[in-house]
Amino acid sequence: MDAAPRAARKDSVRNRARLVDAARKVFAERGFDATLDDIAMHAGVGVGTAYRHFPNKAAIASEVLTEATERIEVDAREALEIEDPWEALATFFERTAERQAADRGLYEALTGKGNLEEQDRIWPNIIDVVTKLFDRAAAARVVRSDAAPQDVAAILVMMGPAYDLARRVDPQLWRRYLQMMLDGLRATERENLPAPAPPLTAIRDVIETGKFKNRGL
Repeated sequence: MDAAPRAARKDSVRNRARLVDAARKVFAERGFDATLDDIAMHAGVGVGTAYRHFPNKAAIASEVLTEATERIEVDAREALEIEDPWEALATFFERTAERQAADRGLYEALTGKGNLEEQDRIWPNIIDVVTKLFDRAAAARVVRSDAAPQDVAAILVMMGPAYDLARRVDPQLWRRYLQMMLDGLRATERENLPAPAPPLTAIRDVIETGKFKNRGL
């Protein structure tokens, strides 16, 4: 007598798993421009089924991207274990950029287009450990003296157009522009920067800069 309900539950669990898997792929490729309908189509389930599991696109995005955003903090902590201060900072940049280049949804989630409550939970932890990475490099005098920890966030945000270009031209092209930015950050004999770093109180403005291209600016 319980066979039908059990079968229904199994179908429900299977459909939810298919939706989550599809969302990872669709958000990685299309970012937040994708809709819940797009995800349902990719998963091979009906739109009604998708809405029974998730009330909207933001709900499923939060589920599939939480692990990806938390991985940024893990990357930073692992980089702190690298003995050389510059190599540690550069390794964090490369790992984070590589993840964002492969996952458009992750980049957009980190730069202000995702769930703001989720960002408020994730970003303070990222900022804390990245500041430690930067301060260690600064103490070793391997980054330019007029750079600041919040410049790390700005550089990662500015990589967005490089990721888009890489998707159209060469999947590895973003590495070229990351290296150029790192060369600008590294300590060498050069003139001071013409403007100061943005204050830490403006960090939300920094990370939300990635939304500008989506507004046609």
